[in-house]
Amino acid sequence: MFSSIRNFLHRHRRKFFVTGAVIGSIYLLLSYAQKRLREWQEREAKKFFEMTRKKQHFESTERTCNQTILSLSKIVSESILNILNTEEIVQKLQENPDNKLALWEQMKIMIFTRICALVYALSILNVTLRIQLNIIGGYLYRDSVREEGPSMIDSELQAKYLSLCHHFVGPGVEDLVKQIEKAVKRVVDPISLKKKITVQEVEQIFWSIQTILCTDTENGDPVKKMVHYLVNHTEINEAKFDTLVKETMDILETDEVISISVSTVSRSFSSVVDEVANLFVSKWVPTTKNHLEAVDDHIVTNGALKSGPSQPFIDVNQVDMHFVKLLPVVNELITKNTCKGNTNIPDLLTQQLTLNEKLKLLGANIYELFSST
Repeated sequence: MFSSIRNFLHRHRRKFFVTGAVIGSIYLLLSYAQKRLREWQEREAKKFFEMTRKKQHFESTERTCNQTILSLSKIVSESILNILNTEEIVQKLQENPDNKLALWEQMKIMIFTRICALVYALSILNVTLRIQLNIIGGYLYRDSVREEGPSMIDSELQAKYLSLCHHFVGPGVEDLVKQIEKAVKRVVDPISLKKKITVQEVEQIFWSIQTILCTDTENGDPVKKMVHYLVNHTEINEAKFDTLVKETMDILETDEVISISVSTVSRSFSSVVDEVANLFVSKWVPTTKNHLEAVDDHIVTNGALKSGPSQPFIDVNQVDMHFVKLLPVVNELITKNTCKGNTNIPDLLTQQLTLNEKLKLLGANIYELFSST
């Protein structure tokens, strides 16, 4: 029996060798595949946890960024309103002084300077702070995942770096107001207080001021001077701080950031014009009989008001208002209290800038760049 088995194995030895080799190869391949699968699963799990951790850290950075922006925006707004204090002029006008015409002329310059300064200052503040805080957030994330070595950015360096914006909040805003006031005078001074003005003409005023500022060869475009407002006053005597400042300067001077900043300024001016248009609709009251035509208890004035099935339709582009009557309601729009349900231009601009998708995407890209290990 053993001899027959031995003969059988001898006759089929090649088949057994081949079969064994195949089975062994399959076993090795299965073992290798299982090992690779486990490694892939571990890598994917690690990657998932890292992405989750990074996402949570970025969201925390965003919340900090928004809170900081809201806090400093309020300070900047109050600073501008204090520098351009129209309340004193309003009180003098209420006393009906002999120089009331001169006071009204001064008032119109201050009101438009207020609005333009708010638009530019809040836009610059939002852009620079979002860049700074996402740079810090990126570095802090890298520190949190590093297993050894000194931290890349400590609390002292963070404080020193973030204090850069304090110059803009103080002296920087004052310089900006002076520059904007010169541009406003060039555009608004020639406009008579008695002139009837439309929403389109108000929009043209803002556009002209923006054009003058972006082509200002003497002082420079405020949007392109963000580096000046942020770092040109700072003494740098530390290597890490110098690196942070240079990285920030490089980002602020990129075409992408300048383009986004110009876009935010233009969008903010559009929002202001929309609020002024609402004033034309809500505050405007026709007074001259020869300018009116009564039709079924509705008023038609140059096609501005047209009766409809339920209520008149107001074509705001056809409505005009004496410039002198526009100034007080615009001034009220800047300063009135939001707790009463009223619109407040500084808060409106701050909210829109905080929710601006382009600025959010810019911050996310900067965070991703500086958090990459």
